[in-house]
Amino acid sequence: MKPLYTAIACTLLLAGVGAIAKFALAQTWTPISRSHSNTEVTARGRSSAAAETARETGGLYAVSEDGERQVFPLKHTEVNATIAGNLSRVAVTQTFQNPFEEPLEAVYVFPLPDEAAVDDMEIKIGDRIIKGEIKEREEAQQIYEDAKREGRTAGLLEQERANIFTQSLANIKPGEEIDVTIRYTDSLQFEGGDYEFVFPMVVGPRYIPGEAIDREGNSDRVPDASRITPPVLPPEVRSGHDIGVTVEIDAGVPISEVRSPSHDLETRQLDENRIAVRLAPDDTIPNKDLILRYRVSGDNTKATVLTQGDDRGGHFAIYLIPAIDYDTKEIVPKDVVFLMDTSGSQSGDPLAKSKELMRRFINGLNPNDTFTIIDFANTAQALSAEPLENTPANRRRALSYIDKLDANGGTELLNGMQAVLNFPAAKEGRLRSVVLITDGYIGNDNEVIAEVQERLQAGNRLYSFGVGSSVNRFLLDRLAEVGRGTAQVIRQDEPTGEVADRFFRQINNPVLTNIEVAWEGGGEPAQVYPQAPPDLFAEQPLVLFGRKGDRARGQLRVRGIAAGGRRYEQLFRMTFEESGNPAIAQLWGRARIKELMSQMYGGETTSAVEAVTDTALTYRLLSQYTAFVAVSEEVRVDPDGTTRRVEVPVELPEGVSYEGIFGDVDDRVQFAPAPPPTGAMSAPSPTGMATRRPGGGVRLQRAEEEVGLAAPEPGAGNRIEVLEAEGLEEAAIADLERYLAQHNFDPSLSGETVWELKVENGRVVRVIFDDRASALPDRLAITSLRRSLSRWVVPNGFSGDVRLKLRVNKA
Repeated sequence: MKPLYTAIACTLLLAGVGAIAKFALAQTWTPISRSHSNTEVTARGRSSAAAETARETGGLYAVSEDGERQVFPLKHTEVNATIAGNLSRVAVTQTFQNPFEEPLEAVYVFPLPDEAAVDDMEIKIGDRIIKGEIKEREEAQQIYEDAKREGRTAGLLEQERANIFTQSLANIKPGEEIDVTIRYTDSLQFEGGDYEFVFPMVVGPRYIPGEAIDREGNSDRVPDASRITPPVLPPEVRSGHDIGVTVEIDAGVPISEVRSPSHDLETRQLDENRIAVRLAPDDTIPNKDLILRYRVSGDNTKATVLTQGDDRGGHFAIYLIPAIDYDTKEIVPKDVVFLMDTSGSQSGDPLAKSKELMRRFINGLNPNDTFTIIDFANTAQALSAEPLENTPANRRRALSYIDKLDANGGTELLNGMQAVLNFPAAKEGRLRSVVLITDGYIGNDNEVIAEVQERLQAGNRLYSFGVGSSVNRFLLDRLAEVGRGTAQVIRQDEPTGEVADRFFRQINNPVLTNIEVAWEGGGEPAQVYPQAPPDLFAEQPLVLFGRKGDRARGQLRVRGIAAGGRRYEQLFRMTFEESGNPAIAQLWGRARIKELMSQMYGGETTSAVEAVTDTALTYRLLSQYTAFVAVSEEVRVDPDGTTRRVEVPVELPEGVSYEGIFGDVDDRVQFAPAPPPTGAMSAPSPTGMATRRPGGGVRLQRAEEEVGLAAPEPGAGNRIEVLEAEGLEEAAIADLERYLAQHNFDPSLSGETVWELKVENGRVVRVIFDDRASALPDRLAITSLRRSLSRWVVPNGFSGDVRLKLRVNKA
């Protein structure tokens, strides 16, 4: 059986491709090939051959249902990045063109780094630039829809996930070309002496669990699935969309070892401390993350402190790699549970790389470690029901199990994670380490993160490994953060040795724990994020962002416990000048938003939503609750005329098997979105449908999700009463009371709760808990009630906003 993913494929006729990017720097460039072994030659040759075929044939067209040839509207993306020290400033320009005889609305779903501070958007029509304004998201959507209806050209930029965005561009005139430019600031990753700049290029196909709730592919567990799953091109077919990337690095000191495991590059030395890097002309297909690495001269352990002040307060950023001596041979006995993704998106190269990585992990464990393997797709299966001792016989058993694994089914990561969290606890004196290997192609990101955040035991750690060319870095990074571990990404064609060695340096022991941050000085206290700094592992930096509202000078003291039990302490003195880097304020705002969003993995709350919205508006930042909108003053097309709407199709990530996700190419030939086949959005039952591997493993049952939602026995539990229901008619209120009567809580509980629901066509698509107006103290009861409300089907296809006040009466 093929796995079930939400995506639309297109049938295309090759007839050419857009122009190759033109770069401003036209002097001599030095080519640099990918910086790893020759295992990638086949993949690179296939991409280059596809690009060359497209150039030779002169254009790319889609075939609509009536047989008409249609050119895709997104022609080119140009990325210009400037790196100074630890910060990057990036401008992304998307060029859209209308090839039709009527006005066009283009909708493009694309990725950006998950911690980028997106603070600007503009559209360019001819010589005129229209700046985008930051608004609350629903207000921006309304402005955009009004402008579209009135015949004005409008652009709308929205955030769907921390790393998935939607650009909508309405009323592009026939034959017209319009540029949309998005700007953001980000911090560079730094580890093991390498700076790393990453630019993601494509949103990989997401597996959508749950029951279908409409014909657009949304489900009860991912009600916005249609917004994170762009149409996907079939294999060996191009849309004509290519990408150019130019990065200028100003390190202030000499730069060395510029390289990329993902792309062929060209470099040009600008002066002693500056270098320009761009994609090679034969590597411009946007189907994989650009990973650019380099080293600089000087002391890597020296702290970098950046400050800035304005009318919003004083802001600072600290980048610190503690200079700590530690014994690399110090060994803590570990109980390691490996969690392997064996769903359909892992078919081919990704699964082969995961197996290679697993073999290194098994053979690299310490003699006193114990281990097991859990593999998951639709269901979860384990090598053993108990941890195995690290003996030669058990290692051989594990390697044989790994060899027999194959890839099929949907990415039911929640099932796999629940199997891990339900695994017998580690024995006293052992550290439980969970090692996840996946591409992260799921739509229910928050659901999985919330499960780990809520249930991972203190002292346990989760390490995530993303395998593939365009993995879901948001999911992998956040799982590692809430799991107090680390995240790494390895391409399917990248050597595993260095990645495995780094992992074993980290998993044995963190080098700095119990980190505390305190502001010392007059005035109000500083707001520092993250509020609970993570433990640090070998070669890993501590990154802090802070704000001092009154701009009073002071000092930040960082304390911790170094490996071996020694105390660590460092002091940073700071003043705030208006001449500082304004990007620091944006990054603080983004760090605060990230912290607030992390409090809502299990569900939205009124106070956190308002705090995110206020921060985003104050710092002019894109967020889940704000959006950029730009509108032309003049009416540019006939408001009463015909308009086409095209969702821009995307490339399948390099190395991912189309057949492993969608089935045979011939099965997916429609151009326009079509309703999925019956049941296509439903995740299969854990007791059926999935094809499992003959690995000799132990079948694991899915954990019960519905805590506290069992049907009540007569006289048991307590009754939920609807006190107020703004927006609902009497019949709907009565239906809700009957629905809630089916669910039980602890009979000793009582209290009132207030909820805000957003309903579309009878389905609840958003549930917000009003934490300030509620008085029910039990967190599990609130979680259970949230799940109940999210699955309620409102009578008569109702749409609108509802505010509920419910009372849980003690039995």
